[in-house]
Amino acid sequence: MFAWFAKAFSRIKDSIRYKEKVSPEAIRILAAELCELAQMAEMFANEEATPIDRIKRIQSETGQLIELTGKAEFRRLSVQRRLELHESLVDSKRHLLNTMQATPVATDVIQ
Repeated sequence: MFAWFAKAFSRIKDSIRYKEKVSPEAIRILAAELCELAQMAEMFANEEATPIDRIKRIQSETGQLIELTGKAEFRRLSVQRRLELHESLVDSKRHLLNTMQATPVATDVIQ
């Protein structure tokens, strides 16, 4: 019984600690930022350096995620799942920014 109580207390403590990161609104905002970055990456993408199909997939998946955060099913996900989702979005954002920075410029002329 004490083990169950300790687990429940730990889950509540984690929920409070990660509430800002795992709230549906925070994940929706992060997904929207990632979707906007993917749109910009698509506009400036060089077909040899940037995989366009990956950018399109990011756009579609973040669009689905934005829709999902507004539904009640998303609120039923565990704190651990939502925290993993948050970390995955942050990691995807970091990779997309690195890809955008590595894309060669279209012209040699400094503007």
